[in-house]
Amino acid sequence: MKKFKLSREVKIGIVVIVALGMLYFGLNYLKGINIFQPTTYFYAQYERVDGIVPTTPVMINGYQVGHVSEIIFDYTKEAPITLQITVDNKLVVPKGTIAEVYDTGLMGDKAIQLRLGYSDQFMQPGDTLRTGIQNGLMAAVTDALVEPVKAMMPQLDSTLRAINQTVNSERIEKILADLETSMANIKSMSTDLKNNVPGTLAKVDTIATNFAAVSDEIAAVQWDSTLNNIEALIANLEYVSNQFKSTDNSLGALLNDKDLYQNLDSTVQSANALLIDLKENPKRYVHFSVFGSKEKKEAKK
Repeated sequence: MKKFKLSREVKIGIVVIVALGMLYFGLNYLKGINIFQPTTYFYAQYERVDGIVPTTPVMINGYQVGHVSEIIFDYTKEAPITLQITVDNKLVVPKGTIAEVYDTGLMGDKAIQLRLGYSDQFMQPGDTLRTGIQNGLMAAVTDALVEPVKAMMPQLDSTLRAINQTVNSERIEKILADLETSMANIKSMSTDLKNNVPGTLAKVDTIATNFAAVSDEIAAVQWDSTLNNIEALIANLEYVSNQFKSTDNSLGALLNDKDLYQNLDSTVQSANALLIDLKENPKRYVHFSVFGSKEKKEAKK
């Protein structure tokens, strides 16, 4: 029996087909599409579908039941954008069901939520669902801020005018001019300080050198000999003081003997009286004549 052998080209073709099939299945799986699961489809018309793309998930109570399989644009219709929604074939969709576009998070991602109706009659494949758009969190925040912002605009305009007047006033210009002058003075002071610092440091270094020399001289003084001399001087002063207090010497007797002081005082007073009398009556004590006294002349005769 002859064996059947595939050519190299056939093997390459089979590998390519299998690879493409796996790629298709993998991409659809990543998109949340199960190609082996039977599906049905409905349509939904919108005026605008910001953020809706093919493969956008279709949810019921947070559970994905399908996806957007196609987006059709027809400008002749009032709602020009038509979405083809593919869902699980087992899903029963009552009439009155609404396909509502909503935000899935703060990043603006979109999804379609099926809000099932309560009718006993059901939608058939290819029917058009009622539609709606749910305002997301960002839209709600924007709507909540619009009115306060509008109310603030007149006050903001008044504030900006006041700020503009203040900035353009002469007072601000004067303040800026004074500030510029102050900065120039600071710069000049900084330059002067920078130029004078080397000289100042040189003087400080000289003072430190002189102080070190004086310190060395003070350290070189023979303090033992100096202290001995001071002690001897103090002893001599103590001896002189004791001599002043004692009556065994003339100066001590003069300072401490009251009788001697009184006699000396009396003698001084007597001498003073004698000098006064001598000044007032000099003839009483001195007899002087050019031709001799009268008594002598008579004796010669």
